[in-house]
Amino acid sequence: MKIQIATQYSKEHFEAITLREEILGSVVDLEKEDKVTIFVAKEKNQVVGTAAVQVYPFGIARVRQVVVAPAFQGKQIGNQLMDSCEQFAREQRCSRVVLTGRKSASPFYLKREYQTFLVPFKKHDIDFFWLSKKVSEPEYQVNGGIVDERSY
Repeated sequence: MKIQIATQYSKEHFEAITLREEILGSVVDLEKEDKVTIFVAKEKNQVVGTAAVQVYPFGIARVRQVVVAPAFQGKQIGNQLMDSCEQFAREQRCSRVVLTGRKSASPFYLKREYQTFLVPFKKHDIDFFWLSKKVSEPEYQVNGGIVDERSY
């Protein structure tokens, strides 16, 4: 299994969009795709899983639309995608990853040490939870240099 970043609007990117639309039943807004980094899991040149990451200010990254094709579920692909997303967040100097997960997927995220926060909500008759995980120690900019919060 190979996990890689899909180049925007490449064949892999469009395969990831198709997979997200088929599994999640939603329509992907292409204008918003410019704001995310798309990870894909490939098996024999076919995209079988995907996850998107959006980096926000103040050390926050949001993981969006984690999907694995049904025939490939149970093979740790979701974990590999999440590992890649979390590593990417750390490389972007993010200390926390947040996401909204379907209630049915919450055991997966809870096993990965995500914690629920805020209030659960319902969208299109699907129950969602806000989840969050600390992936590194926060860093702060002070006078142009990086100062670790532990130095206070």
